[in-house]
Amino acid sequence: MVKYNYFYLIFICLLVLTTHAQKVSNITFKQEQSNIVVSYDLETKTPCKVSLYVSTNGGTSWQGPLKKVTGNVGDKVVSDKNSILWNVLEEFEELRGSEIMFKITAQDDYEIVKIENISWMVKNLNVSTYRNGDIIPEVNDENEWSKLKTGAWCYYKNDSNNGTIYGKLYNWHAVNDSRGLAPEGFHIAKDSELNLLELKKSNEFNALAGGYRNGNGEFDLIGINGFWWSSTESIPFSALYHYLNFENKVNGRYQANIKEGFSVRCIKD
Repeated sequence: MVKYNYFYLIFICLLVLTTHAQKVSNITFKQEQSNIVVSYDLETKTPCKVSLYVSTNGGTSWQGPLKKVTGNVGDKVVSDKNSILWNVLEEFEELRGSEIMFKITAQDDYEIVKIENISWMVKNLNVSTYRNGDIIPEVNDENEWSKLKTGAWCYYKNDSNNGTIYGKLYNWHAVNDSRGLAPEGFHIAKDSELNLLELKKSNEFNALAGGYRNGNGEFDLIGINGFWWSSTESIPFSALYHYLNFENKVNGRYQANIKEGFSVRCIKD
């Protein structure tokens, strides 16, 4: 056991987690008194947001993103050989555990548009992890999708090319998961917030007819309708969503079974 004041370090390992657009590799770390320095290589086409997390129980639960950090962490991190310095004792009175782990996440920086004083993401959500870095499973099989009781995502017709344009389709289990589907600093649009936005009149919203996946796992209406979950539950096993028909420019608000797969749009906190 290594002891620095109230800083106990019994075993350290490192877990790397990236989104589809970024690659983190060549992770190394070292302890400098009450600090830990984590070094890593980042490959990204555009500047991204990097966060550091710690677990004291072998990854069963995570704390973070850690705040008392400096270096190549936070917004607008670019490709390079990077490092993060974590001042442990500024954040925790002590760090103690039988299996201490670190996790790095690298996410897109998100383009924002302000409509009626609300800052919306310009694109539909396209993340494959929850806010704490836990993986959201991709589910392609129809039968498996229809039986889900936990969060999942898919591309329309399981085609990643559709994801490039329309983002992912999520069931409402993912929307409602306590780990947070929206990236840090954002939240899933509430029904009341979507009510303030007339989709058919808001070109800035960049609404696209991404279609949906029903509770039986079947896909439909791409190029015709767009569907967006709200974070608002209506009745048990149902939640409110908003839609826009691109053929007749009709939009509306209904409730759907939480098994269905819709697009998600986030708002900056």
